[in-house]
Amino acid sequence: MSNTVKKSLRTMTFVPGYMTKFLEKARSFSSDALILDLEDSVPQKDKERARDNIAHYLGKKSYSQQVYIRVNPIDSGMLFDDLEASLQEGTDGIMFTKVRDEKDIIYFDKLLSQLEIDKGFTPGKFKICPLIETGSAMIKAYDIATASERVNALVLGGEDYLTDLDGLHKEHGASLLVPRSLVVMAARTAKIDAIDTPFLDIHNLEGFEKEVKLARELGFSGTLIIHPTQIAIANQAFTPSEEEIKEAQRIIKAIEESKERGLGVALMDGKLIGPPMEKRAQNVMNKVKRINASKKSDHL
Repeated sequence: MSNTVKKSLRTMTFVPGYMTKFLEKARSFSSDALILDLEDSVPQKDKERARDNIAHYLGKKSYSQQVYIRVNPIDSGMLFDDLEASLQEGTDGIMFTKVRDEKDIIYFDKLLSQLEIDKGFTPGKFKICPLIETGSAMIKAYDIATASERVNALVLGGEDYLTDLDGLHKEHGASLLVPRSLVVMAARTAKIDAIDTPFLDIHNLEGFEKEVKLARELGFSGTLIIHPTQIAIANQAFTPSEEEIKEAQRIIKAIEESKERGLGVALMDGKLIGPPMEKRAQNVMNKVKRINASKKSDHL
């Protein structure tokens, strides 16, 4: 088993594939990952140009960030052309859209396996980040999360989900509270990341900060980003604070010292350190390792 630290996905920023100025500008984004988009942000007439642009930038190894490609759905007739342009050395994974259930993931897994063989890539190179954006996918979220070892995150597509259910996205956010919780539960139970739906009001940074703080409280590990002004706020929200890190270090040190002394329990400030506290401390330090790993360039 590889000892490579899995990189964090605090921020996954959409970049329209047909606009070269954005593809170029994205090189400077402090986002953990970029999502080079071939789907909703690209007009039908510009799909081919978007594929060519993405293939060009990937071929130049332009990005230090992790790179995922959002492709068009199976029934669009464009999926194979999208993958032909997308599967390159600088690609980390594919964001599959309009996923319905685990059968779609199994299909995508087999398709990627065959394309990896055809193109000479290492088996299992390309990860899968399925968008949970339909009612059927929401019901099957855990089955989707565990259908393939390639799946490394569940991503909530809130607007498409509400459209599918004929729901409304109001400022109070009540209509997305249950689906957000379900996505987090499914992803965390499967030991993978949970990525929150984007915040669409790009000028309301105060509202965005409240949303990402709520997302962190719910258990999300990151969020989708649609404007670069949101990146720094989200990175901070999903990064353990200095106080959290110091507390975690103290807990881990107290446990290590108690073990060295042959004690079965550890105390800190006169209080017993139970297994939940130890696990939370380890989670904090693991997050720090993942964030540090995401800052290191392996594409350039």
